[in-house]
Amino acid sequence: MVSAENSSLEYLRSLVNYDINSILYDDTLICSLTNNTDVGSFEVKVTKTNYGNLHDCIQVIANSQATIDGVACGTTVRAVVTRELVTVQQEHTEYVKLPNPITRIVDFISESTDYVITITNEEGKKKTTETKRIPKNEAQGLILEGANLILQRLMIQRNMPDKVTMLSLDSSSELSRNVYTSLGPQQVNINGKDIEAWGIQRQIFETKPNALPIAWQSFFSIDGHLISRYQVGSPIKMKTRNIPEAEQFDEYLPKPEIPKRELEWENDLELRSRFIDRRDELIDDYKSYIYQHPDINALLSDFLQSVLITKPENIIDYATEFFAPFNNQTADRSLFRFADEKIPVPKPNISLK
Repeated sequence: MVSAENSSLEYLRSLVNYDINSILYDDTLICSLTNNTDVGSFEVKVTKTNYGNLHDCIQVIANSQATIDGVACGTTVRAVVTRELVTVQQEHTEYVKLPNPITRIVDFISESTDYVITITNEEGKKKTTETKRIPKNEAQGLILEGANLILQRLMIQRNMPDKVTMLSLDSSSELSRNVYTSLGPQQVNINGKDIEAWGIQRQIFETKPNALPIAWQSFFSIDGHLISRYQVGSPIKMKTRNIPEAEQFDEYLPKPEIPKRELEWENDLELRSRFIDRRDELIDDYKSYIYQHPDINALLSDFLQSVLITKPENIIDYATEFFAPFNNQTADRSLFRFADEKIPVPKPNISLK
């Protein structure tokens, strides 16, 4: 039985504390072939909604349509997802308008203990229906298409790890591994201008033997806008025509108010004792330092006496000039060349006898 990695589940849980408004925006890409011929479009709309008793859910509507060699095809996803990225309902429709139209619809519903999946296949007038149930305790970390579009936006905004392994449904609607790999920063050219983008590769591994995984590579702006996307092996590439503007969001978390606590430390015996001990410790330390450096008192006394005599208007400038000779980098040391010499005292000429 396949399962999500514990570290990936932990990462998924770490994403739940996000501002829901930060992922509520639309993206539009143009579908084109390798010869740059436009053949369709891909649109994603993300809004906030309620679902029954569940509030602050997210509704995702994604629609891609293209016409290749005169044949119209497309995919539509309508999903309701909780802010924890749990899908509560999704309808995934794929169609190809051939002479005998082919349509596949996968309805996904979350019930109390199980996920219920109803698969409807139509080919011309032939129609088949199949129902599957997956116990929820076996599908932790299940990320379907709608939740995937939200998850990738959050990965861009919230520092994605190099690799994240979740669960999804493969082409047969069987539970399978869903692996996200960081492609790192890349330059994407939009209308002749290179912009910084971050890439994510998503792979869904088929449960059928020897089947290759289905892989998509998507590139996003720094705030999570989808810039380009393509399915590996597909002739269609999707890219935006306009450089998305960075979303501006308000701060919804109010600044916490911490009540000021009146501290009457003088009446607290323990705090008062600590204060007195620390005060005496500092006084003893300062006295010891001054005792070991008696020149401090002499220097300060000289400066104070000079200030009182001179009475300068700018005490800062005066102090700069007064202490300049003591600066090793700027002082003229010749001023102190006789400092260690004895000064001769002249003898008086007047006799006291």
